[in-house]
Order: sequence, then C-alpha cells, then structure tokens
Amino acid sequence: MADKNIEKLNKRIYLKMIEGSINIKLFNTIFVKFKDTGQVVDVCERGRKACAFFVSGILTLVGYIDRPHATIKTTIEKLIENNWKEVGINNLRKGDVVIWEKFRIGKEKNKHIGFVLNKDKAVSTSYRKRKVIKHHITFGKNKDKTPKRKIIQVFRVAINKNYW
Repeated sequence: MADKNIEKLNKRIYLKMIEGSINIKLFNTIFVKFKDTGQVVDVCERGRKACAFFVSGILTLVGYIDRPHATIKTTIEKLIENNWKEVGINNLRKGDVVIWEKFRIGKEKNKHIGFVLNKDKAVSTSYRKRKVIKHHITFGKNKDKTPKRKIIQVFRVAINKNYW
C-alpha cells in the first residue's frame, strides 16, 4: 500500500532525468523481427535514428505517455493524446518537447525531437556521436545568423489545465 504522506514529484523527476540523460546510449537500440521473413533489424540503427525512442522513453518512465515509440510521428500523437499542447516557439521552457525541421543525414531527410533545457540549450540524440548530447537550441547559427536547424513545433504538458 502506498504511503499517503508521500507525493511523487513527477515534474522534478522528469527534469532531472532529462539533465541526467546526457552522454547515455541507453535508447540506441530497438530490435524488431519481421514475421514474414524472420529478419531481425535494429530500427534505431545503433543510435543513428534514436531520437524518438529517447524522448518517448523518458516520457514513459515518468508516466507522461503509455510506452516508448520509434517514430517522431507516433511520439507526437501520444503527446497530444496525453494533454500535451503545442505552444509558441518563442516561449521555450525547461522540459518542453521540441521538434526540429527535416535535415539531410546521408540520403535521407528527417525531423528531429528532443527536450528544451533553457532558451539556448537542448538535449537530444546525436546521429554522429550515437548518444544523448547537450547542444545549442538550434544547433548553432549559420553565417547569416539564421538557425542551423529551425524549430518547427514545441509541446508542453498541461497538468490539471495548467502548464508548468
């Protein structure tokens, strides 16, 4: 039986998990088996495509969504189902989930997902380093002062109709 004198502080746990995730490789791999061929594949490609699994994994551990997901699309759908609301990109808060525009990595162009640390810093997976890293909120600036990678969506959880 749970102690009625104790209150679990999910928001504080969540924010500490984001900070503590830097340099981990915990979310680098999801193995799936195709039933028709029996082929086993790592859909995260050893961390190259692990951003959605990282974000949804943290959200799951705190109880903000139902389970980890391998795609940004499904992660966003689960955020919306669980009272996360899209907010303006000019009002970033620690713990917000941020989506960056599509970016070419090799032959593919993909969106990217991570967490806001503050107005200048974010945490997400690195396809090059294949681990979670802390970086500039837009991955730096181009010579013309435009963001290297534009933020296209920001989500914030609404608990009891209040944003944190």
